[in-house]
Amino acid sequence: MRNMKKEILLVALFSVVAVASLRLDSKRENSDSLTLENIEALATDELKQNTKCFGSGSVDCPKDQVKVYFVSIGKYAKFD
Repeated sequence: MRNMKKEILLVALFSVVAVASLRLDSKRENSDSLTLENIEALATDELKQNTKCFGSGSVDCPKDQVKVYFVSIGKYAKFD
């Protein structure tokens, strides 16, 4: 009878630890994805300022998210 109580207590304790671990892991994953979204949002504005996209190809244009041949970024991107 005492062994049965110990086993039930051990299984209950293990279950609590497993559930707590899963909850903490999901919270960390959400904060990681939020951090990445914030970094991308901040970087996107910088790329759009002096970006020129040319042709059609397989490179993503950061300005409007279409496939282009060549992307020029920075102070030399002004080809007007």
